[in-house]
Amino acid sequence: MRIIKRLANWFGLHPMAGDVIWALILVQPTLGNTLSLFTAEEQENPLGYFPSTAFNHVLMIAWGVSYAAPLIWRRTRPALMCTLLVVPHLVQLAVVPIPMFPNIFVLIAMFAVAAYGSERARRLWLALGVAASLAAAIKWTTGAAVGSQSDGSGPHDVVGIMTFLFVMLAASVTVCWLLGAFTRERFTTVRTLKDRADAIAAERDRFAQLAAEQERSRIAREMHDVVAHSLSVIVVQTDGASYALDQPGDAAAKLELAREALARIASTSREALRETRALVGVLREGEAPEMAPQPLLDEVDELIESTRVSGLDIDYAVDGSPEAHAPLGPARETAAYRIVQESLTNVIKHAGPGAHAWVHLTHSGTGLMISIRDDGNGADADDGHGHGLIGMRERVAPFGGTLAARPRLDGGFEVLAIIPVDEDGPPSDRRTGAEGPGAPAPLSRITDLTRNNS
Repeated sequence: MRIIKRLANWFGLHPMAGDVIWALILVQPTLGNTLSLFTAEEQENPLGYFPSTAFNHVLMIAWGVSYAAPLIWRRTRPALMCTLLVVPHLVQLAVVPIPMFPNIFVLIAMFAVAAYGSERARRLWLALGVAASLAAAIKWTTGAAVGSQSDGSGPHDVVGIMTFLFVMLAASVTVCWLLGAFTRERFTTVRTLKDRADAIAAERDRFAQLAAEQERSRIAREMHDVVAHSLSVIVVQTDGASYALDQPGDAAAKLELAREALARIASTSREALRETRALVGVLREGEAPEMAPQPLLDEVDELIESTRVSGLDIDYAVDGSPEAHAPLGPARETAAYRIVQESLTNVIKHAGPGAHAWVHLTHSGTGLMISIRDDGNGADADDGHGHGLIGMRERVAPFGGTLAARPRLDGGFEVLAIIPVDEDGPPSDRRTGAEGPGAPAPLSRITDLTRNNS
């Protein structure tokens, strides 16, 4: 079966090779038909038989080859095939008043030109095929009448026979032409479906590539947040331990402080290593790493506590309840967690010693607002390339959120992020129309504020 499939594919790619084989097969009965027109007696024959001479043999062989040779271009150049077939058929109409075997090549030509020819060639050769049917009906009917008179069998209804023969020949030509047109349409449909399937496959590959790029971007953001936060905490703890050892006082107390700092460094490093392994495991092909769950909004408390241990003074407050809006979902909660984490990392890196930070989460009917501000030194002028802020903006962008990061007028830095909920999601006992001094600020007002000051 595999060999047959390979041969079929090869002949499909080389149509002329298959047509040459068919021409060689059909030339044998064609030559047999033309050579059978010889008569043993050199006398005039009303049916057009010819004396068996060497010259006539050459003519008959050339005539038979002229019937079969055009089949070589059956699929590659069908209009040329039809044109070349006209010559031997005109010779037949002139010298032989009876049907011959190669006349079936007309039906093959009609099928081929309808299936593989141009639109103009299809119409032209259909009309010529019908005209050839009329010419053949007239010639063959006349030849049969002459033969019957020579045999003494009497006259026949020439007009009736001619009409019947014409209808049969024209119908055969038309049917073959229609079969070719149907085949052409089927080829077109198959080609269209194949092109559509290829386009769908290409689009699927593009989506897969885009998804892979998005996944790599997500992993890069996660790695940045994890590594930057953990290293910032480690640096602060290391500096604190060094400072404590350099101060005068009880050596045992200083060693205890240094030991606590080293313990915090070890804990932070282990946590960062665990998350890094989980993230990098996604990039390894052929493996199925155990992925740690992504941090959610209720883990912000632990993040605040771990950051406080590093020495940063943080005030943390939450206004409203998650029930005030539709569920955020894991993706939005992870984005909120990472924004808080990255903002606190920036406070540790840039605010300087003695800085104070405020983390404020506000749940409203339309989503979650995150506010992180500090009273430190603000961002340095040579603060790298700003990948952290870019990453935070990329986290809120898929949800239609906004993020503003800017220095404060009274010193320090602030980050305001808004993560709207999915409006199509199920509402969960939302509170609307809350007013009063304790109510959270309207989300639309905060959005305008961040856009005007970003």
